[in-house]
Amino acid sequence: CDDGTLPTYEKNLCPEIRNNGWLYSDRQRYLVAFSRQIYGYGVLYHLTGDPTFMEYMKAGVQYLRENIYDRKGGGIAQTQDPVSGVWGPKRELRDPQQLAYGLLGISFYYYLTRDTEVLPDILAVKNYIFENYYNPRISALNWMLADNGTAHADQKKLTAQLDQMNAYLIMLAPTLPPYEQEDFKWTSQSLAYIMIGQLYSTKENVFLLQVDKPSDLDLEQTGTTDFGHSIKAMWMIRNTGLMTGDQYLVEFAETNGRRILDRAYLPNNGSWASAPLKGGQTDINKSWWIYAELDQFAGSLGMTDPMAARYLPNTHNYFLTYFPDKRYGEIWTTIDGKTNLPLNDQPKVWPWKNAYHSLEHAMVGYITSQQILDEPVTLYYNFQAMPEDAAIRPYYYSARVESLTATPDERIGAIQKVVFRDVR
Repeated sequence: CDDGTLPTYEKNLCPEIRNNGWLYSDRQRYLVAFSRQIYGYGVLYHLTGDPTFMEYMKAGVQYLRENIYDRKGGGIAQTQDPVSGVWGPKRELRDPQQLAYGLLGISFYYYLTRDTEVLPDILAVKNYIFENYYNPRISALNWMLADNGTAHADQKKLTAQLDQMNAYLIMLAPTLPPYEQEDFKWTSQSLAYIMIGQLYSTKENVFLLQVDKPSDLDLEQTGTTDFGHSIKAMWMIRNTGLMTGDQYLVEFAETNGRRILDRAYLPNNGSWASAPLKGGQTDINKSWWIYAELDQFAGSLGMTDPMAARYLPNTHNYFLTYFPDKRYGEIWTTIDGKTNLPLNDQPKVWPWKNAYHSLEHAMVGYITSQQILDEPVTLYYNFQAMPEDAAIRPYYYSARVESLTATPDERIGAIQKVVFRDVR
C-alpha cells in the first residue's frame, strides 16, 4: 500500500489496490519485480558503499539462480502462482522483454562484482533468447514462441528488441571477456538497426510500440507510442554507437533525440510531457518512468552539450517537487499535468513499478549532474578480482579513473571506492 504497509486482502484493503482489479485479483510474484528489486539494492550499494545492500543483492541473486532459472528448458520463469508456488508460464508463452528484465538484477550484480560464478548463467539466458526468439521472417525477435489465443507469436514489439539493450547488453559489454564482449556489441548494434529500420517513424520522429502492418507506423491510424520508449531507444542507440564506434548511430540518436526533447518539454512549468497523441495533441500528464528516461537522455547529452543540459534545472526541480511522496517515501506513478498532484491511478509499487526506474533516475542524475558541474563522480564496487581501469565504468558511460581505494569488509570481502573524472 502507499503508506508502506502490506495489503490486507480480507478486510479494509487500501483503495490504491482495491480500485485496480487486476492487482486485487492477481497476487502472483513476478520475475520483473524480483529482478528490479535486486537491481535496486545494487544501485543503493553503488551510491553509498553500504555493505548491507550488497548482502541483500547477493541474497536475491542466489534465490533467482536457485529457484527461478529454468534449468531444464532454458531461460527464466516469469510468474509464480501464489497457491502452488509453481513458477510459470509455459516456456512458449514467455516473452523476451520479461526475460531481459530477468537478467537486469544479476547483470548489475556482475557489473558491480565481476563474480565469474554468475556469468555462465547470464550468457546462457542471453543465448537462449536469441536462439529461440529471433525470427528471420520478420527480421526481429518474436514476442512469444507460440500463439496465445488472438495474440500471435510473431508480433513485432519494440520492447522485445529494446529491453535487451538497456537491461544487460550495453551495461555488460565493456566488462566481459573479449569474445563475449564482441558478441554483445554486435548484438546491440544489430538491434539498433532493427529498431531504426522497422519500428521508427521518420514522419513523427518516434519509435512505435508494435509494428505488424504499415498503418502501425502512423499515429493517426493504428500506431501507438510515447516519449519514454522513443527517447530510451535513442539513448540505447547512442550508447551502442559510442560503444562500437558506429558514428551513424551516434548522429542518428543525438539529432533525433534532441527533437524528441524539444517536443516533450513543456516550458510553462518546466516539465516533460508523456506522449504525442492523435491530431497533434500531447499528453501532459507525467508518468514516472517516461519522465526519468527523458531526464536521463538529456543528462547524457548534457555532459558535453550545454544545449541539452538546459532543460535539467527545471525538469529536475519539477520531479523533486512533485514526484516523491515526502511522507512515506517512493515515487508516485503518475502526476496530473494540470494540478501537479498524484493521480492515484495506481499504487506506488506494483509488478512493473519496483525500484528500477526511480533508482536508475537517481543514479544517472547523480553521474551526469556531477560531470556537468565538473565535479568528481564517486561510486562503490565489490570486485571479486580487480579488473583493469579501462573495464571499470560508471554505469553505461566511459570515464577516467582518478583514484581507487579498497577497504576490507568482513561481510562482503572488500569495498572499492572509485572516483571518476571526464565522464562521457
